[in-house]
Formats: sequence, C-alpha cells, structure tokens
Amino acid sequence: MRQGRLLDMAADQLTSFEHVLIGLICLSPSSGYDLKRIFAATPMGIYQPSSGALYPALRRLEAKGLVRAEPDTASKSARHRRVYELTQAGRATHLTWLRMPIAPATAARDLGLHLMRFVMMEHTLPRDEVLGFLHDLRDAMTAFVTGLERYSAIAPVNERHPYLALDHGLAVHRASLDWAERTIAELSRPADGQLPPGALPRPGREVRDLLSPRPAQRPSAAAAHRTRCHPGRP
Repeated sequence: MRQGRLLDMAADQLTSFEHVLIGLICLSPSSGYDLKRIFAATPMGIYQPSSGALYPALRRLEAKGLVRAEPDTASKSARHRRVYELTQAGRATHLTWLRMPIAPATAARDLGLHLMRFVMMEHTLPRDEVLGFLHDLRDAMTAFVTGLERYSAIAPVNERHPYLALDHGLAVHRASLDWAERTIAELSRPADGQLPPGALPRPGREVRDLLSPRPAQRPSAAAAHRTRCHPGRP
C-alpha cells in the first residue's frame, strides 16, 4: 500500500514532458540523440517545452531512479552514446500515468496529452481498460461541447471575430467527440473482425513507426525489451 502511494506521488510530481519521455523510452530504449530526432522530425515536437529541455529532463528521470542509461556498445560513433531504458519503478510510474482518471474540468485543455496516453496504451493496457478510458473521454468531451453550445446560444457576441473564434472551438471539440465515438466503435468490434457501421479501419503502421524516424531495432532486442516493459502483452 505504501509503495503504491509513493508511485502515485512520483507520477504527480513529473511534468507532462517527462511522462511523454518515459512513454517513448518504454516503447523503445533510446539515446538522447534518438529522442532529440523524434521531437525534431515528428509531430511529437508539440510535447517538448523547448529545444533545451530534453537532456535536463533525462537527468531528472535518471536521478529519480525511473530510467537508467547504459553505454551503446553497438554504436560505431566516436561519441560514446548512452541508451536510456526504464527501471522497474519507471515502468510502474508509466502505468500509473496511463491509468490516471480523466478530470472532466480539464479534459479539453489536456486533450493532446490524453491522446498521447491513448497511443501508448496499445501495447500496455488490456482493451477493456482502454475502452473505459475512451468512454470517460467521450463523456467529458460531451459535457464540454454541451457547455460551449449553451454559451454560444446566449452569449452577447456582436463582433464577427469572437463569433468565428467560438465557432472554431465548437467545430474542433465536436470533431474530437466524434473521433472518440468512432474509436470506441472500432475497438468494440466483434471478434470475427467485421467493422461496425461507421467504424474506422485499423491503421496500417504500428505506433512505434509513427513516433520514431529511426530504423527498427533488431527483432530479438525489440522482443526482449517488449517482454520487460509490457509483461504478459503480446
């Protein structure tokens, strides 16, 4: 019980960027240079607060015992790179973050982080937990959209630009709500593989290919890490 409370406290004390870093390292052990390339060359850059934030965050995670760095013996570079991987405490902290409940009051503000958590759940949490997360997100977005619609109906907006900005907010969050509903339908499809009406087809590339511009790891190393980071998952 005490250990569980300490893990919850550790998760609360990390920044959103540090949680994203832990998730990326859980997907694939990486050097600082590898992670730098991810944030520079993919949409993941929106989660990095500044270009100089990466290495200080890695040092903080290492000091807290959530990641450890080992020499990259496979690298032929003259510079001695270190490859970061999660410790047992880091994996537990990552799971705690993935399972944190959605706060309805901040669901719209934190939507980008909720989507990142959803991405990282695929190889970590069972489908029923992912569906529970999506139902909570859908309910929170429904409440937010309803509130925006109610405000839009009574707000004394007499200028064009404020009205158009409010219309943009409604369009964006209605689209997010629609996505949540369609994703629930996709992940709830029958075991025979038939898609329910209106469901989206399964993406063709794996999550790690989307998040990383690096070449894939050798199968044996990747499989060994996946077993350590996600025990019991295929």
